[in-house]
Amino acid sequence: MIHASLVCRGCFGTLYAVTTICAPAARLPTWEVDHDHTPTPCPLRPLLPLQGVAAHVYELPEATRVLSEPA
Repeated sequence: MIHASLVCRGCFGTLYAVTTICAPAARLPTWEVDHDHTPTPCPLRPLLPLQGVAAHVYELPEATRVLSEPA
């Protein structure tokens, strides 16, 4: 599943988010969030990609620092 329209707080560039569920018994998906295209100087680049297991993309570690607020 690909998450729609996420924006980086550091450079206002577009981010992609991909989720996978490795096993049918897995309760939470695994996420990866990163820039669609690496922007020139994004101050948050060291925090990306965001990766982890969470119910929602905004629950990932550092998500509040990197992701714009949901619409």
